[in-house]
Amino acid sequence: MRQKYNKNSIREFFTTRHGKYFLLFLELLLLLAFFAKPELYYYPEAPSWLDRFYADSLLICGIFWIGLVLLTLLPVSLKEETDWILTFAAGCLMPLVCFIILEAYNDLQFWGPVSLMEVRYVLLDLLIYYVIFAFLLLIFNSVRGASIALVLFTAAFGILNYELTVFRNMSFIASDIYSAGTALVVANTYEVQVDVETAELIILTLFLCALLLKLRRRPLFKRRGRLIYLGACICLGFAFCNAYVFSSMLEKAGVDFRVYRPQFKYRYYGTLLTTARTFGYLHVREPEDYTIDTVEAAMSGSGVLSEDRTDQENKTGKAGKKPNIICIMNESFSDPASLGDLSLSQDYMPYFRSLKENTIRGSTYSSVFGGNTANSEFEFLTGNSMAFLPDNSVPYQLFLRKDTPGLISTLKAQGYGKALALHPYYETGYSRYKIYPLMGFDHFYTSEDFSVFANTVNYHITDEEDYQKIIDLYQARDPADGPFLIFNVTMQNHGSYSGSTAETGDAVRLTGEYARFKKAEEFLNMMKMSDDALKGLVNYFKKVDEPTVILFFGDHMADLDDGFYDTLMGKPMDELEGEELEELYRIPFLIWANYDIEEREIERTSNNYLSTYLADAAGFQRTPYLSFLTDLREEIPAINALGYWDRDGNYYENDDRSSPYYDKIHQYHLIEYNNLFGGNDRKSNYFYLDRDHESGEEKSSESTIDY
Repeated sequence: MRQKYNKNSIREFFTTRHGKYFLLFLELLLLLAFFAKPELYYYPEAPSWLDRFYADSLLICGIFWIGLVLLTLLPVSLKEETDWILTFAAGCLMPLVCFIILEAYNDLQFWGPVSLMEVRYVLLDLLIYYVIFAFLLLIFNSVRGASIALVLFTAAFGILNYELTVFRNMSFIASDIYSAGTALVVANTYEVQVDVETAELIILTLFLCALLLKLRRRPLFKRRGRLIYLGACICLGFAFCNAYVFSSMLEKAGVDFRVYRPQFKYRYYGTLLTTARTFGYLHVREPEDYTIDTVEAAMSGSGVLSEDRTDQENKTGKAGKKPNIICIMNESFSDPASLGDLSLSQDYMPYFRSLKENTIRGSTYSSVFGGNTANSEFEFLTGNSMAFLPDNSVPYQLFLRKDTPGLISTLKAQGYGKALALHPYYETGYSRYKIYPLMGFDHFYTSEDFSVFANTVNYHITDEEDYQKIIDLYQARDPADGPFLIFNVTMQNHGSYSGSTAETGDAVRLTGEYARFKKAEEFLNMMKMSDDALKGLVNYFKKVDEPTVILFFGDHMADLDDGFYDTLMGKPMDELEGEELEELYRIPFLIWANYDIEEREIERTSNNYLSTYLADAAGFQRTPYLSFLTDLREEIPAINALGYWDRDGNYYENDDRSSPYYDKIHQYHLIEYNNLFGGNDRKSNYFYLDRDHESGEEKSSESTIDY
């Protein structure tokens, strides 16, 4: 007969000699793990032998480790009255203790001492800890259990938040919950960073847990009392969410910021308060004065609904044929040298820079830095802008739940019968396997469609292999499907970066004061590989008789060594604002054709407008929405999540009501909101060529999804 699980027998085991020996063995393993990482206590480059040791690390970790061992070996028997007093003190003070621990840890990691926080923000932050503690009391029904859980939660959140920040240079925000699956997919390429402060936090956490375990477990409620407390917690939860997430309370209290490097706001608002504020940014608010009438007025007022507009530039490639269209969003493809005087041995993108004939080229402004790749493809594929959506939200995971009009549906409505998507990694990233069919893609090729022997760099399939797959798919196409159409998101240049050039080669070397940035050097050699791969792809299609257009752009700047961008721009990143900050979002792009197109140099544009330039080169018919964007780019040539420029080069923040272009921006906002959130009231005829508003149904069956 199977023995019944008994929690008491486990507790009793750890009070026996064998149980204590087992705990002591684990503590010895912890000690060995500490000394196995010399960087936690030893700095070999210090001038004198004694200075090479981190005295604070050895002292702090040593004291708490000895305390942990003593708590394990020595019996502690508290008097009833003393135990009651200590339990009461733990219940009152543990949230405060955890607040101090996390803020002290982040003081060391993110340079934001608690002393800078205003009292009102300290109180608002503390309230979050006490609310969490209240729910933990409900779950564990004891002060001891709830206190231990709160200590573990604080440490786990602090460490995971730090690791996330090291990985992408941005701390945890609310929308990351929806990207957890994607994060797990790429986690195998990430090297966990354990520094001195993290080691101290881990040993302190274990010591506090051991200390709290010396208290007796005292049940707080019986069944009826617990049910009453459950009701109270539900009311508390609703009140807390309303105040901290759905209302404007925090905004009125001054907790309002752009979600750019939120860790830099810890010094003002505290860790959990800053994090809680990001949940409020997930809520998409209806634009001011939004009605179907105002949407219609915005579109009709732009003049794009006139009968001659939809056919105004209906030219084709060469010999009257619709061109093949290849769109490539290259992972982290960017030009750090454009930010400052970067000292290096040779150019890392010479071929890209050399393309001039039959080429439209320039700079596009992304809405993301160092991550959230899907937002760049969202802007490109739909024409919508992140300017009107919550900061750092991911529309693929939050907002797209039904058919999504854009570039693919537009092309499929005019002869492009089969739309392909290619991403040489897992299909689950950013829920692409769900989103691509909604956009009209017919087949999604992933890493599963590559040979197990495909060349990789940093565990990612190279651009050369990726572009060969494009060529293979082109060669295997069925002419009956119409012109070739593919959207490709590459993977080669994805982080994290180790600083080694063993796989990339070291043709590009940083020199002078930049020589110390090894991750940047590795990345620039990856860029050189991307440039060589692009050359091979273009050279292939130069020889193809069919008219072909290649649109190529990066998704965002790469997150590289600490201090790299500070040195390059001559200013700390957290002090950048406005146009200076926008430089970190400027990405090179080009559109090349193997037939005659007008060569152009675009000083600045943004991802939401790229499809309008593609329409210029490929000559396909535009939807009214695409025509609206084509006109808008002449007055507002670039807009992203941070702000926009007018045609004279003046920069404005998106919510600047004093801007002479505010009405234009508001019209764009109204139309985009109707596109994304209009539901049954969406004006489908604005966004599709083959659907009308009344029925929302296709006029033809060309864009039927077969996935």
